Amino acid sequence: MLFLGDKVKYLPNFSHNMAKIGIDIGGTKISAATISNNKVKNKVSITTNAKGSEKEIISQITKLIDKLINKKIKSIGIAVPAIVDFKQGIVYETVNIPSWKKVKLKEIFENRYKKHHIKVNINNDANCFALGEKHFGTDKDYSNFVVLSIGTGLGAGIIINNQLYNGANCGAGEFGEIPYKRSKLENYCSGQYFLKKYKLTGKELYQKAKRKDKIVLKAFQEFGYHLGKALAIITHAYDPELIILGGSVSKAYPYFKKAMLKSLQESVYKQSYNKIKIKVSRNKDSILLGAGMLE
Repeated sequence: MLFLGDKVKYLPNFSHNMAKIGIDIGGTKISAATISNNKVKNKVSITTNAKGSEKEIISQITKLIDKLINKKIKSIGIAVPAIVDFKQGIVYETVNIPSWKKVKLKEIFENRYKKHHIKVNINNDANCFALGEKHFGTDKDYSNFVVLSIGTGLGAGIIINNQLYNGANCGAGEFGEIPYKRSKLENYCSGQYFLKKYKLTGKELYQKAKRKDKIVLKAFQEFGYHLGKALAIITHAYDPELIILGGSVSKAYPYFKKAMLKSLQESVYKQSYNKIKIKVSRNKDSILLGAGMLE
């Protein structure tokens, strides 16, 4: 199997006469939008038929693209929660979409829109999140940072010396798979933790936390402790200037922040703790923008 090298640099190159389509494929929702003049426009979404066949889900994506395609569109960038051979444009073992074991997305959509001369680029969704934050976030000036997408799973994208670091198989940043306690980090540092231990989604817990429910506040403190250990592993491995938190669970940041920072402080060098910054993404469209950046 052939893959591109470890590092790939992406720089904004939009012009007034061109536009791109960015697509974010998730296990629950597929979103697409036109990216023009560095802005998200005409955003459309559909509920993912996660248990559908490969062709059925391809059909869903096609319907969204068909709503956005026009003569100004020069490329389509697709963010997928999967291992990606981004040179060949093939995705493997897509998270929460069981039928997607090996899908030649680039070939499928370049053939579909051949008459439009559209180029299609594919990458992991967390990598697209990192690109979106690098070029469109509030912290563009940082050269070395990690983004963590905390939702139903735990994904990450890594920027080193202003470049996206993919790894040999586009699998760099799979911190959720690192062994932790009797399981792995993802089971303690994503919405899975709340479901398994408290039988509630992160969203349900968040609503209860706003009502100062003591049990729920304790749950977020526990979660913060575990997340702090994950951040410590990232800090020891990459020594980033900044870690950006995103995903649905990050909305509850005020409820787990204190426990998370205490746990991190206990686990890393004092100098590292004093210098590293932890922030929450403010851009809800970072993945779509990052997908549009793919080249």
